Amino acid sequence: MEQNVEKQEYETPSLTVHGSIETITQGASGTTALDAAFPAHTPVGDLTFS
Repeated sequence: MEQNVEKQEYETPSLTVHGSIETITQGASGTTALDAAFPAHTPVGDLTFS
């Protein structure tokens, strides 16, 4: 059985540069707040670790 399926033309993907990887993924070292396990902008003095 033959199917009549139209193929779409291939479109080459493009790359959009939003900045350097180093700048975009830069950690928050040297600051007084951590956002990983606590609400955003929790002061370091208020953090508790078990």
